[in-house]
Amino acid sequence: MEKLNATERILNTFQGKPLDRLPVFDIIHNVEFIEHASGEKLNSSNAEDITCKAVRNTLDLVRHFRIPDFLDKKESQDEDGFRYRDEWWTKQVTYIPIKTLDEAKNMMLKDIDRIYKAIDSKKFCFQALEQVNLYGEYFKDPEQLNISFGRVVKKLGDTMMIAPETVPGLYSAAHRYGFQWITYMYYDHPEIFIKYYDALVDHELFKIDCFAPTGLSKIAMISEATAFNTGLMWPMQFIRDIIYPRIKKCIDRWKKYGYYVIYHSDGNKWELCRDIIDMGADSINPFEPLANMDIKKFRTLYPDTVCGSMIDCQDLLAFGTPQQIKEATLKAIADSGGAKTLIGSTSEIHPEIKLENALMMYETARNAWL
Repeated sequence: MEKLNATERILNTFQGKPLDRLPVFDIIHNVEFIEHASGEKLNSSNAEDITCKAVRNTLDLVRHFRIPDFLDKKESQDEDGFRYRDEWWTKQVTYIPIKTLDEAKNMMLKDIDRIYKAIDSKKFCFQALEQVNLYGEYFKDPEQLNISFGRVVKKLGDTMMIAPETVPGLYSAAHRYGFQWITYMYYDHPEIFIKYYDALVDHELFKIDCFAPTGLSKIAMISEATAFNTGLMWPMQFIRDIIYPRIKKCIDRWKKYGYYVIYHSDGNKWELCRDIIDMGADSINPFEPLANMDIKKFRTLYPDTVCGSMIDCQDLLAFGTPQQIKEATLKAIADSGGAKTLIGSTSEIHPEIKLENALMMYETARNAWL
């Protein structure tokens, strides 16, 4: 058939229309790969241009990504005493200044108040962000985010960029408080926990309402913490009663604006797939081999739902050989049935992934066809 451009290939995938090949979807967080794919040497002044060029030359669809405009690690502390380590491609909370349940309760109440004050002021709330360097975490308000997103989209050409990611709450809560304190808060102060969870969701709905009308993307992603590699992270009753209604709110809001929705949750999430699809999700992601998320099984169970992100980046892409990467990519293409599939790593091309392995995955995906 006639060759499609990246945008056409993505839309055809979600619409179930004919494809010239399966689309490639990923995040590029590897300076060596960026320089190779762009053909240019990176510096602080050209970082955005050549990163976008590398993405444009490689991917059909890109998730959030950071521009490598600084390469040194940065340490910071916020007004509450939380400490952070910021790298150009990731960020983590290194110290949580909460020692007692009362301190957790007071901090959560404070965060609830700050979140709603920010929404009322049409600003983003720092305490409501996931703190892992998602696209949008470093903007103060929607106008800044939309301007930056629009600029990057122009540089990406036909490559589509997923809308700023929606994180309904538990990833953000766990990064800020740790699983220990959010668990204690749910059992000892459930009314406060629920108000906090709802505040985080309302912040995400505010972000959706500010971005979605721009039409700068057609694909949204909703990420929620629901599973480990070995199974569910929470009791199923908690997931049904507490998590599902909030995920549904976010899916419905994106659907209101005509977006296709990818539901993202790491780990073994087989028990959730049917429910999430019934809520309106168009895609489930990722399919980590280490979590026994098998593409062929999914395709058999859910032939009309897009699946993706199945080439292991934890072990295989980092430590495997190009031949192993080629075999894994060809198997994923075959197991997918040649449709409704986004080929790419289980998370991203991070700095520890070998250049030759990433190149092999993308080359195989672009050139192989059933």
